[in-house]
Amino acid sequence: MTIDLTQIILAVITLLFGLLMRYVIPAAKDKLDKNQLELLQIAVKTAVYAAEQIYGSKQGQEKLKYVIDLLAKQGYIVDKDRVDENIRALVEAAVKALEIDQAKLELQVKA
Repeated sequence: MTIDLTQIILAVITLLFGLLMRYVIPAAKDKLDKNQLELLQIAVKTAVYAAEQIYGSKQGQEKLKYVIDLLAKQGYIVDKDRVDENIRALVEAAVKALEIDQAKLELQVKA
């Protein structure tokens, strides 16, 4: 008998993403105005998705370096040696969003 853990994993990822959005993202909003935050979120999400496409599901440090480098090329000031916790929170939120999107796609494919 096999147990399909997909729904449980999806629920846990959704919960973690919700917690990030509830507690971590508001801290970033205090430092940035709404338009700046939206642009930064889009840039981070794009960079995270690109890193995932290039490096695959492993190599977390290489992907983080890629994201930071890409953000720097787009004009966002990011200290490579000390990633600001707000930037890291946005990156982690984008990673969770990517995982949720992938899980939803897998469920659609199975259906």
